[in-house]
Formats: sequence, C-alpha cells, structure tokens
Amino acid sequence: MIDACHKSSTLWPKFQQLHLREKMRVMSAQNESTATELAEFLEFLLQVGEERHEINPALGPNCIKIPKNMLIENPVEEVSKDREDEDIRSGAIPRGLTQIVDEMYADINNPEIANDEYFANRTILTTTNAVVQRINEAVTQRLEGVSQEYLSTDSVEEDKEVHFFEQKVLHTVNINGILPHKLTL
Repeated sequence: MIDACHKSSTLWPKFQQLHLREKMRVMSAQNESTATELAEFLEFLLQVGEERHEINPALGPNCIKIPKNMLIENPVEEVSKDREDEDIRSGAIPRGLTQIVDEMYADINNPEIANDEYFANRTILTTTNAVVQRINEAVTQRLEGVSQEYLSTDSVEEDKEVHFFEQKVLHTVNINGILPHKLTL
C-alpha cells in the first residue's frame, strides 16, 4: 500500500526516511520475563514487516507461519447435526470465539488479577461492530455476579409517525459510537 502511494509520488525524493532504533516498549517492561517476551514479539513483527519470516507454502506465498506459542489450541470436536449451524445463527457465540475468550480471559473473575491492566493487555481486534458485540457477549457471560440489562428508548413522539419506524428494525440498527438497543452490564 505504501509503495503504491508514497514511493510513486513526485514528492518521494524529498522525503527523509527515519528508522526507529530503540525498543521503547521493551525498555518500559516491568520485569525481565516481560521484556524478553516483548523483544521476541517485536522481532517477529520486524521479520514479518521485512518479509524475512518463514512462509507457509501450503497456503501460498502471501501467508506466513505463525509461531506455535502465538496460537490457541483448537482441538477437533465432533459437531452433532443439531449444532452444525450454531456458528451462523444470529446471536450465537461461535465455538472458535468461545475458545479464544476462554484462553484470553481465563482469570476474568479473579479480583487480584482482573484489573484495568488485565483487560488492556487482552484486547481482541476485529473488523465489525457485529463481531465486537459477539465478543462482548461471550466475555460478559463469563463474569460472575448479577448482570443488569438496559434497553434503549424505542417510542416515537407523534402518533402519525409510528408506522414509519418498526421496532424490530430499530432494535437491530448498529451505528458506530452509539450503544446497541440492548446493553448488558
């Protein structure tokens, strides 16, 4: 992407290229094992970025081999006929997602461990709000204690407009920056 944009520009010769030399995140690590882990991960990212990391020939030239220590075990399980469409059913938590959440948030109910930093270090990046919602639901289901459900207001001010806004449709609208119709805390 950068090659297509910047390097083909007539301004490219005027750019000054800078290289980062110090690994600030490694230097700010709280202990030696964390620093070592961060340094190894940074080296992995550097190899990927410089196209030096091992390629997975079975998947093609644009696919790399992910180190085993970065993978979550995925034991093969038999899926019964009544569960085979579970992953695509609306509102269902896919089995793979359940596994990721179990691995990432194993200590979610341990008050000595599950603090702000615990959650900040376990962020799951995703592509759409719908997937974010499913992840949040999967994590919330693992929390101990009583949950409270909050619903948005779904009424119209004038009676003549009531036919233009079907509640079922309004409840499914998912807009960036606005909470969903049903929020469980």
